[in-house]
Amino acid sequence: MSEQRSIRSFVRRQGRITPGQKRAIQEYWSDYVLDSSCGWSALQETLNLSSPIILEIGFGMGVSLHNQAQSNRQTNFIGIDVYLPGLGNLISLLQKSQLENVRLYYEDAVEVIQRVIKDESLDRVQLFFPDPWPKKKHLKRRLINKTFIELLSQKLGKNGEFVLVTDSQSYFNYTLDLFSSRSDFSRADSREREATKYEKRGLALGNEIYDVTFKLSQQN
Repeated sequence: MSEQRSIRSFVRRQGRITPGQKRAIQEYWSDYVLDSSCGWSALQETLNLSSPIILEIGFGMGVSLHNQAQSNRQTNFIGIDVYLPGLGNLISLLQKSQLENVRLYYEDAVEVIQRVIKDESLDRVQLFFPDPWPKKKHLKRRLINKTFIELLSQKLGKNGEFVLVTDSQSYFNYTLDLFSSRSDFSRADSREREATKYEKRGLALGNEIYDVTFKLSQQN
């Protein structure tokens, strides 16, 4: 798969960085944030890769990812996001909890997965509330597409899982259609998990939440 990406699935949002987030970025960035150019070896040097690896794309302010890592200290977590205030907030949380099982990337998720992640190494990939790009002219910007699913099939280990949570019925149905065309993935029961801040807000507004898991039963 080519590493050239002409169409991005995200827009970099600036956001206001609080003094605490700025301080965390300045003082602890190098403790948690890796560069994709350093490849798989950087993860090997900083995490115990004999333990399961969960990768989350778009962790927002990072509270849910932090809580997952805190509750599962024997599991490795890789977080990828391009929202700088969220990076600062999560770095602050990780530093206060002294968690050593999380590493982060401030880069495009597809490029990180292509350049860094070893084939058949991931136990789970999580995508919570991605931008649904609802307009027809923007559908090509959705992260999930045939190429992305092929990438998942390479990087997930046998019985590895891909989890999508969205409040967009259109995105949910679109994803079901794409995965149904694959013989290597099958739908599985979703695990219990903590609701994200965005999800709680959506539920309070009466939005329906779609939570779906696909399990990789075989590599191509």
